[in-house]
Amino acid sequence: MIVLGVDLGGRRVGFAVSDEDERLAVTSGAARVGSLDDALAAVLEKAAAERAELVVVGHPIAMNGRRGPKAREAALFAERLREGGVAAELWDERLTTSAAERRLRDAGLDRRRRKALIDENAAQGILSSFLECRARRRERGGMGNA
Repeated sequence: MIVLGVDLGGRRVGFAVSDEDERLAVTSGAARVGSLDDALAAVLEKAAAERAELVVVGHPIAMNGRRGPKAREAALFAERLREGGVAAELWDERLTTSAAERRLRDAGLDRRRRKALIDENAAQGILSSFLECRARRRERGGMGNA
């Protein structure tokens, strides 16, 4: 199954997509958005273009486990996807943006280039984590749902 990973931001939405076997997560661009409705339209368009059967939305839970306004917004966003007939799950995205920033900096990219790539790299981190957890559950004989 193809899975689309989404890093939901205020101005940009980053995308990553899996292969059919759910082993790899690769960056797949970003879309500029001005509102949650714009983000929803961008994700629906990307999911259709990639033939994704599941959308994994990053859930920005605070390090102490609290769910602030951005986490509630992500939950609402996932619910709106489901209401639109798209299978969607939330996935803890703690530290994915900072890890993506570090990887891009270590790759020698300047600030401007890092800013352009950060969202899709964060989406890749979200999706990679989701796919790894799902694979571990399958190996243990679980149901396969993360």
